[in-house]
Amino acid sequence: MYISTESRGFLENLRVYLFSSGKNEKEINEIIEELEDHLYEAEKNGKNIEDIIGKSPKEYMEKVANEISFDLKGLTKYIPIVMLGAFTFIITGKAIRGVLEFSIIDLVGYPLIFLLYLLTTAIVFKYVSSRRLSKIKEQIVLGITGIFPVVLFMALLYLKNSINTNTIEFGMIGNIVAIICGTIIFIWIAVWSKSLATIIIPILLFLPEVFINLTALPDKTKTILNATIPFVLIGIYLFILWNRERIKGKTM
Repeated sequence: MYISTESRGFLENLRVYLFSSGKNEKEINEIIEELEDHLYEAEKNGKNIEDIIGKSPKEYMEKVANEISFDLKGLTKYIPIVMLGAFTFIITGKAIRGVLEFSIIDLVGYPLIFLLYLLTTAIVFKYVSSRRLSKIKEQIVLGITGIFPVVLFMALLYLKNSINTNTIEFGMIGNIVAIICGTIIFIWIAVWSKSLATIIIPILLFLPEVFINLTALPDKTKTILNATIPFVLIGIYLFILWNRERIKGKTM
């Protein structure tokens, strides 16, 4: 069914808000479908979205969220998988570079950073989805959120350099095993999530670095290329996904 761009945008924001609030995915889909029917009928009769949700999207979203129970079981299913995926990225990247080693600070710091980042992201998504922010303000908020884990990892690196701790190092065999296990985990998560992103993004992130390091370029040039090319490719891929979803939303 066709509904206005404003109504479609609200439904997408409501989905993000409810999901970030830890609500059950099945109940979210049911509410979104029911509200979509209401919006369709209202617009067909000459009404707009405010006739259904009122003038405050935030209040309406809070009201809907209070009607759905907190999905603790769902969170305990998703969080370990997200953390497993994040650890796999780190371990695979270290193994490809031949520096697979971990200190006590790493083993404590990485999980804390992931959990803190998940919590921060959920809060930010709820904030952005429930308010009518300008595109510039929205991009600034999301940009700061994206930089946040980088700052945390830099702080972790500074802490490692400041404190001497025991380090567990893995040899060549450990690197090979880590790469093989990482590949299997990426494929499993892709099958579980029914998305190729967890296969394509690691390829775009790690494969260019492998080829760049095989070249005879100066080390400084390799460092610059490794710090830019993978992220440019990932940015292009994410833009393609976003544009595809935007086009799909307009045709619905």
